[in-house]
This record gives sequence, structure tokens and C-alpha cells, in this order.
Amino acid sequence: MPTASTRSERLSMRVSPEALATIREAASAQQQDVSAFVLGAAMDHAREVLLRDRVIHLTPRELDQVDAALDAAPRVIPELAALIAAVRRDTPQHGVKEVATH
Repeated sequence: MPTASTRSERLSMRVSPEALATIREAASAQQQDVSAFVLGAAMDHAREVLLRDRVIHLTPRELDQVDAALDAAPRVIPELAALIAAVRRDTPQHGVKEVATH
């Protein structure tokens, strides 16, 4: 969790008296102040949401298909190869200096 010196943003919200009482009781049980407790809970939930959003879940059949595709010999797709060649031809290479010929 960030230290107090790195915190620069503010978040405020309105809650019911019952919600605040519950949050205060839970924070106290964790020996935290309300701000630390709410921030910790919000960050935990935010990470869970992002993980669910970013992780691909595959069925066993789908996993077998991915494994088979990865184990298969690579194949050239002519249209893709032509596109890559065109981009390489038209794009200066980083770190490579072109030498002028006379």
C-alpha cells in the first residue's frame, strides 16, 4: 500500500449510518483506521475484477486445441508474409544507419 507521502488523490463518498458503523467495526477488528480498511478492501476488489477481466478461461477441449496449435509446425500465410515484408521494406530499422552510396 502506498505511503502517506505518495498519496496525492482524494476519494470521498456518502454512506448510510449503518454502512459506516459496519465499516468502522470491521476496520477496528482488523486494527485499521477506516480509510486504510476501505482502501484495502477497494484495492482487493479492484484487483479481482481486473484479473477476471484479463484472464482467459478455457474448457479442457479449448485447451487441447491451443496445445495442438502450439505443437503444430508453423505455416506461412502468404498474405501475412507479404504484409510483413512490405512493412519491413517501408519502415526504417531502429539502430541501423543507412549508408549513402555514391
